[in-house]
Amino acid sequence: MTKLPFSAIATKNLSRIAVIALLALISACQEKPTDSTSTPTPQTTQAQPEAPQPPKTFLWQVKSPKNTIYLLGSIHLLKESDYPLATQINDAYEDAEKLVFEVDMDQLESSETQSMVLEKATAQDGKTLPDRLTPQTYQLAKTAASEVGLPIEAFSGFKPWFFSLTLITMKFQRLGFNPQNGVDQYFFQKAKKDGKETLALEAIEDQLNLFNNFSQGDQEQYIRQTIEELDTLETSFQEMVQAWKAGDDQTLESLLLKSFKDYPDLEDQIFGARNRKWMTTIEPLLQKEDDYLIVVGAGHLVGKDSVLKLLQAKGHTPKRL
Repeated sequence: MTKLPFSAIATKNLSRIAVIALLALISACQEKPTDSTSTPTPQTTQAQPEAPQPPKTFLWQVKSPKNTIYLLGSIHLLKESDYPLATQINDAYEDAEKLVFEVDMDQLESSETQSMVLEKATAQDGKTLPDRLTPQTYQLAKTAASEVGLPIEAFSGFKPWFFSLTLITMKFQRLGFNPQNGVDQYFFQKAKKDGKETLALEAIEDQLNLFNNFSQGDQEQYIRQTIEELDTLETSFQEMVQAWKAGDDQTLESLLLKSFKDYPDLEDQIFGARNRKWMTTIEPLLQKEDDYLIVVGAGHLVGKDSVLKLLQAKGHTPKRL
């Protein structure tokens, strides 16, 4: 397996840098490159004050004659202080026999996934990162990388999308956000402890291919978008978290999708197209006997092609909890 030419990010975290990036609310939110912070476990949160019960949450319920599915919009990076979660969310987990995530969470740290990430992130045509970017974009990237302590020279043999993901990873590390504290990780670990079955909406390779199939122009746009948002990331992400906690989908939609105002094709690749594909798995769940809690990035539950809108178009009625 190819090794990264820098030590700032442990090899075993590479898969999650790429995968969680795609799971994230904005175009890039990834794994904090350290193992120093643990996921808030059920045992941890039990010792905390009783969970709040806000008027509404980022949780919906869809009932069929046979069962109930819950759709929870996840924040993929949180702080441990953001727990406990709202009572409605915990109640939905307790009611569900099975959980559904975007990918097979157990595979995120497998050696096979690590190898796949490295293979897809490494340039095979001999071109370097400076070869793939305009001089202006490369200079912006070099400056931004330097500000977070990342030597851009280490990325010479990697594709631009991987540089973008790593750059935003380092920024989130400095802001104290960690996907180990993300909602999906929390419920995945809880489901493992409680013996609940977990399912996936798509393969990890599908998510990686989304980035890997970006055109050179899209990858340059992605880098520029990432750099443009770095300075305002802390404020905007805190606003997202607060909107999520309050169940304020209008504010969250505005904060999420404004990032893609100038990149509609990227927005559809990351959200719309995947939502439409997921429907082939989600809608049939309403014919099952078990109840399901589906945990996906909150960005998939807002916008014109959200999972909720697609369910409505199929004649179902999501109810806000």
